[in-house]
Amino acid sequence: MSVLETVDDHSLTDEDTDLFELLCQRRGWSDQYLKKIESTEHDELLDLAEMVEALHEARNAGKKITIAPDFDMDGISSGVLGYAGLSELGFDVELHLPDYRRGHELTPEDIAEIQAKWPGTRVLLTCDGGVNSHGGIAAARALGWTTLVTDHHEELAPGSTADVTVDPCRIDETYPHTGICGAHVLYQVIEAYTRVHRPEKLWEIHLLRLFAGLGTVSDVMPMLYENRQLVRDAISIARLLRVAAPKTIPNPWGGFDADPDAIDVEQSILMQLLRADPHHPVYLRAFEGFAVMLKVFAQAGKIRDVDDLDEGFFGFYLAPAMNSPRRTGDSLEPCFAVFTAADVDVKFKAARRIIESNELRKQLVTKHMEELSTGDQPLAPWVYFSDAHPGMYGLLANRMMKLNGSPVVVLNRPAGPDDFVSGSGRAPGWFDIITSLEPHEGLSAIGHQQACGVRVAKADKLNDLVAVLLEATQDARLAVSTDGPNGDLVLGPDADCDIGLDDLQPLFELVRRTEGLKPFGHGFTAPVVEIAIEPLGLRVDRIGSEAQHLRLVTRSGLSCLWWNAAEEKLDVIRSFVQRASRTELGTLRFTATLQLNTFRGDTRVQAVINEQITTAA
Repeated sequence: MSVLETVDDHSLTDEDTDLFELLCQRRGWSDQYLKKIESTEHDELLDLAEMVEALHEARNAGKKITIAPDFDMDGISSGVLGYAGLSELGFDVELHLPDYRRGHELTPEDIAEIQAKWPGTRVLLTCDGGVNSHGGIAAARALGWTTLVTDHHEELAPGSTADVTVDPCRIDETYPHTGICGAHVLYQVIEAYTRVHRPEKLWEIHLLRLFAGLGTVSDVMPMLYENRQLVRDAISIARLLRVAAPKTIPNPWGGFDADPDAIDVEQSILMQLLRADPHHPVYLRAFEGFAVMLKVFAQAGKIRDVDDLDEGFFGFYLAPAMNSPRRTGDSLEPCFAVFTAADVDVKFKAARRIIESNELRKQLVTKHMEELSTGDQPLAPWVYFSDAHPGMYGLLANRMMKLNGSPVVVLNRPAGPDDFVSGSGRAPGWFDIITSLEPHEGLSAIGHQQACGVRVAKADKLNDLVAVLLEATQDARLAVSTDGPNGDLVLGPDADCDIGLDDLQPLFELVRRTEGLKPFGHGFTAPVVEIAIEPLGLRVDRIGSEAQHLRLVTRSGLSCLWWNAAEEKLDVIRSFVQRASRTELGTLRFTATLQLNTFRGDTRVQAVINEQITTAA
């Protein structure tokens, strides 16, 4: 059976062009490839069995375990997963609140805090960090603690000093798919423990795939192999925690509209199932907290339908919101409290504080991006200096990387040539920052190859950093072709287009069949099309609560949404449309993603514009 048949055997007919088949050909999505990336089979991580037995010894001896997670969304997911899972399995376990001001590595200060708060701790379990935390691990071992590290970052020489380390990126690891997140590593440990020692609890532990899948998307892991089914499972579990907003608000037409404020999270299918049997309170609180976050996002207008809960919601709404406190300098406590607090009202307060912090984060991004673009940046476009909160550096580097199409490092501004400088680097998939910097004295990076912390021993080494990025980028780009169209398919009336826009049914079928290949993400990205639009007869409207968005509607009825573009683009596009009625100006071209939109029972295809690739001057 071919890939076409696995989704639908319907064949398109527009001059014998099957857009879905054409898309698969251009992407290299053969039947064999798609079958390969769906495989969930994988080897056992090194020392996983040893960690399982170390945990079992701790449980049998009644030893207190304290979990020390990282502070990003993957770390939060890992910490909540471990705290809930081990509690449900009968462990004496506590959860440490990380301090992002200390950086990603576990420090002796963290160990001192744990010792002061839970002096009975005998086992330290790290998640999404710890493999290179030599100081923190040494401090824990000095107290006589057993040290167990679960991580997914690259282990650096001389290697981890913990008693047991499970990490797909260990120096001696042979695990075939290293791109799994920290939460997924800890999940594999806990699931393995459950299979061996508490098989009757497998259903409960499998539900924690919700948090492992969330960590996978938030940490931008490749959407390949075991990650694909993990994310599907996470989305399915999330949907079981959603409650549709009851229609209790009267509208002018005599009916009622949905009222998100009236959502009762306890009415979700999964919460009702969990409440039917005895479970550890910590375990229940984790899922209740997720349901609370869904309600708050529904109140914010981000979730209107069950289909809104997908990998896009995880990556573009939930993860950025949970990461926002560390970017704005706010407390991280609400990000854990929403999943761990005993009182549901405390959970709601925490969730709303997270949303408020996220709104502040958006404002600060706008402010600091303008500063990067217009301020004094002598090392641009490779290195930028910022006065933003350090937690913002990675986000700013990512934005600048997308604008420049090349690796970018954002650093604090040094006062003198001997100052130590640090920040964050981001790079396209074809460039490895860590590998590029490793051979050069005074330059180092830690984290992931495309998203990492960057350190420069002295400011006078900054020119070396620029030279390394420039040279390595030039070498890498030799293998990257930039010719050809900007999208996987080209749609419109021009000679180079694959199909016209007069009949939208082929596009509808394309999107419907493409959605059968979800989830999309890093390494398996959603298709992008290039759309050529004739300006003659094009309708241009402002939409949104503040009229901040644009909607372009073609003569054939294709609605193209352009988010937050009204202020900058409205007059230009309207002028172009008006002039088109008097002279031949050619088409407007955009890159866009296609999606299906259902309104009052009618489902249509629409485009969401990513960027304009021809000018309307």
